[in-house]
Amino acid sequence: MSRYTKELENGNTVAFGFDSALGYFIDEFGPDKDGEDALVLSESSLLTGMGNGKMVELMKKYELPEAHIERVVMDLPI
Repeated sequence: MSRYTKELENGNTVAFGFDSALGYFIDEFGPDKDGEDALVLSESSLLTGMGNGKMVELMKKYELPEAHIERVVMDLPI
């Protein structure tokens, strides 16, 4: 399993990676109205049926490392 995180300019955090059970996953967390961490976006190959194309699209949106994007394009674990 791999899991990477990146702080976004808006203060939210994006977590992404690969798990042998979930496949690729990407989640965005941000504060809710009470200031607690809340899930803003949650996608995975297994749970939401996200394909590699959508994963690449989201990774580019969040400006994640090109080397990681290339691994998804080649269908390799991140």
